[in-house]
Amino acid sequence: MKILFVNVSKNWNGRVYPEYPIGIGILATMARDAGHEIKIFDMAVTDASLAEAVTAFSPDVTALSFLSTSATTAAEAIGLLRGVDSGILVAGGIHTSIFPVDVLNMGVDFSLTGEGELNFLPLMDVLAKKKTAFSMEDLRHIPNLVFKDAFSKVLQTPPASESVDLTASGWIDRDLFDLALYPHHTVMTSRGCPYKCKFCCSWGPGGKRGRMASPERIMAELECLVDRYGAITVYWADDMFFFKKKDRIRFCEMIIERQLPVKWIAQLRADSLDDELAAYLVKAGCEKICIGAESGSDRVLEQINKRTKIADIKRGIQIAKAAGIRVKTWWITGLPGSTLAEEYSALDAIEESMPNEVAIHTFVPLPGTEYWDKADEYGIGKPSMDELEKLFYYGKPGEIKLDYISKDEMTNVILAFNSKLQSLGYVPTDQATVDSKYVYTSPLQSKTFAI
Repeated sequence: MKILFVNVSKNWNGRVYPEYPIGIGILATMARDAGHEIKIFDMAVTDASLAEAVTAFSPDVTALSFLSTSATTAAEAIGLLRGVDSGILVAGGIHTSIFPVDVLNMGVDFSLTGEGELNFLPLMDVLAKKKTAFSMEDLRHIPNLVFKDAFSKVLQTPPASESVDLTASGWIDRDLFDLALYPHHTVMTSRGCPYKCKFCCSWGPGGKRGRMASPERIMAELECLVDRYGAITVYWADDMFFFKKKDRIRFCEMIIERQLPVKWIAQLRADSLDDELAAYLVKAGCEKICIGAESGSDRVLEQINKRTKIADIKRGIQIAKAAGIRVKTWWITGLPGSTLAEEYSALDAIEESMPNEVAIHTFVPLPGTEYWDKADEYGIGKPSMDELEKLFYYGKPGEIKLDYISKDEMTNVILAFNSKLQSLGYVPTDQATVDSKYVYTSPLQSKTFAI
């Protein structure tokens, strides 16, 4: 069959990270290897017409993936696809896993929840034989499907009895993407997270502890990329670069032993850094680490279940910088439980540690988090299901109504950040160059970081 994969994304005026969609890449590679003809259309990096792409390719199946922030865009895209010959419509991704029936009611034929490796190809096998009026009998052997029968009754198949073995899984054929549209390669080696920060939903798909491929499996993929593309830059899209220090060091040792021509960027918790690890990171080609600092208040960090302290954040930044690693930090304004005074407290931590990059976000209650499920208890005004684009974390103050901080108060906090950061020598991203030592971005800038 011919399968068109669509990464649905609101453009955000270019304020999205240009990463190729990992989930789509995995399924597209599997489908190609199974004999299907595939094409990928990434709305995040192209202004080309989706309707024209569909008409030119004439797919038997159009498979969509999107985040909650792009759900409104997805509804529009599904309406468009219903007006052209797009074949059977299938949706997956985090938003679909959380709201499968809502997505079904947008007009798709199937919502796929959970890990796509377990149900996508089995569904394609069924679709290749039968294309209308599906019953539970046809599909009960495929886990985590939500669909409607001939009488418009919503049916759901049983959950998967297993999880994907990330160490045994294959890797993406990057040539399926138009690589000219992306500035670097992206690798993701884990699912979930062993931490349970209340504002984050990424730990859910990986189970309560998270799962990660072995260092040897990850190294095999990296060597494949080097063999194919030569010297490369890689962004490790995992929320945390390995869960354990011994695995981080073992992986760095393998890169050093093989002398791979790889420069890379990774995300790490500040309390994961020490002098030994920083030295290994530098020798292995790490040029930048990204740290979720979130708040300048120990009390707020405890309330959001971050399980770190301001002293850890400052120490981690200083260790990385001393080793020659560039540091980016994320900070969230408007976190539940934060007082107005605590909103300003991050400025002291930033001034003391001087991370190279500071990204200021507005708090949003992401679906799948405690702050979404218990929004009323926390004084959070959730957007309606047709306004989920308001969950964009570079959104303007006041787009998410918070009982504990007003739009004007949050705006003043962000303005104070901007003023203080500029006085410290930081340059806003819409004025910065590649040589700028200290850079910041906030919802008041028109451009954000590439990473």
